[in-house]
Amino acid sequence: MLKNELSITRYINKLFKSEVFKKSIPENFFNNIDGKIVKINLKDLPFNISIKIEDNTLTLIDNEDKFDVELIASMVVLGMFVITRGSEQFSSKISINGDIDTANKFNQFISSSTKLRELATHILGDNLSVTLEEKLDNAASSFQNIFQDAASDIVDLLVDDINVIPTKNDINKFLDDVDDLKSRTDKLYQEYKNV
Repeated sequence: MLKNELSITRYINKLFKSEVFKKSIPENFFNNIDGKIVKINLKDLPFNISIKIEDNTLTLIDNEDKFDVELIASMVVLGMFVITRGSEQFSSKISINGDIDTANKFNQFISSSTKLRELATHILGDNLSVTLEEKLDNAASSFQNIFQDAASDIVDLLVDDINVIPTKNDINKFLDDVDDLKSRTDKLYQEYKNV
C-alpha cells in the first residue's frame, strides 16, 4: 500500500478533495456505493492502492486488508482499460473479487477519462498532461484500429471458410459424380479387358 507519509499520496488526496475534482464527479454518482473500499492490486507493482468512496469523493487509504472489492490487473491492462475508455478487450483481463456493483460503478468512473484527465492535469501540469493525452489518444485510436482490423479479418476469414466448406448437397453431388465416374471406368475396363 502507498504509505500515508508519501507526499504523492497526500497530494492525490488533496486533489481528490479539491472543489474542481469534486465538481468533475456528477452529483450523487457514488451514492449507491458510499462507504465502499476499492482495492487495486497491480500485479507488477510491490504495493496496492486502496480507495475509499465517501460523500461522492475518493480518498487513498492505508488499510489494504479491509475492502469491498478488489480489482486485480497489470498496470498495462488497467492503463489500457482507462485509455480505451473501458474497452471489453481489456476489461475482460481485470479480475474482480468482491462486490460486483461496486466494481462496475468504479470501472465506470475510471473508464470515463474526463475525470482522470482533470486529475492528471492537476498532478502533471497543463503542458505535460496535454502532451500525454495526445500520445494516449493516438495510442488508443491505434489500438482500436488494430482490434477493428483484427475483428474484420476474422469475420472475413470465417465468411471465406464458410464459402469453402461444402454443403450437404455439394457432398452428395460429389459422391454421385464419383460413383458415376467409377461405373464408367469399370465399363471401359471391361471393354478393354475383352479386347
